[in-house]
Amino acid sequence: MQRRLPPLASLRAFEAVVRLRSFKAAAAELNVSASAISHQIRRLETELNCRLMQRNRTGVTLTAQGERYAFGVTRGMERLLEATEELLSDTGKCLTLQTYSTFAIRWLVPRLAKYARATGQKPIRLVTSQSDVDFSVDAVDACIMIGHPQDPQVAYQPLFNSHVFPVASPDYVERYGPISQPSDLRDHPLLQVYPSADDWSTWLTATGLTGISPAGEGLFDSYDLALNAAVGGMGVALAIEPFAQTELESGALVELFPERRTALPGNWYFATPYSKRGLDKVAAFERWLMDELAQDSNLHSLTRSA
Repeated sequence: MQRRLPPLASLRAFEAVVRLRSFKAAAAELNVSASAISHQIRRLETELNCRLMQRNRTGVTLTAQGERYAFGVTRGMERLLEATEELLSDTGKCLTLQTYSTFAIRWLVPRLAKYARATGQKPIRLVTSQSDVDFSVDAVDACIMIGHPQDPQVAYQPLFNSHVFPVASPDYVERYGPISQPSDLRDHPLLQVYPSADDWSTWLTATGLTGISPAGEGLFDSYDLALNAAVGGMGVALAIEPFAQTELESGALVELFPERRTALPGNWYFATPYSKRGLDKVAAFERWLMDELAQDSNLHSLTRSA
């Protein structure tokens, strides 16, 4: 069903008259003539097919229908004003970026101190979520996500792809191992990142294993938490490249099957609506992000195949 709204000019005139209780004062505030205000009110009453107000010597009196309508219009105008003021505030001037907590903690946040210095832009407003952005609803300028381009109104800049592979702590392997071949995983708890529930299945299928369910042993909402649980000896986690590099280099985790890394379907993208891509804050962050990715040696093989 088509949504109908009266003309904005009529709503503005009505709200001003209601608030000021005067056609003359409303005309002065909106910088139009009093007759123009009268015209807009008549137009609104015609659109709504009801009488909203009456003029008298003492000012303006609202009808019962006018009182009810004034409540909704006033509230709507206030919300519109708040949204406009927020957009014009520092929150609106800085970039609002959404991404997953693992990417934020393990890659982005350690580099953010360089961002303002390198670009001259305000520090970003960072939002973490395990769900992907809905730009039609969420107050977000851009996001860093993994998946596939889906929205024709959104520009997707490919960044890199990812591989997944099983890891465990050396103490866990020594205590409960050996884990020398993939079929040995049948006897071990597989830690699951439930927002990415298909990732274990992707690796298991690529390896040719069937009849193994990763659900039910340890359920976490991010790879960061699952990897920390694996470091603590809770079980076998699926690591996502390149976000387990610190634990692998320090020896806190070991890769169980180094020759069996599996590419995830979908790439990582920097995504922003086409309507916002030309904004300085969006363009500056995208340029900085691409430069930082190019300097990360852990991503070189992944960006070439993205």
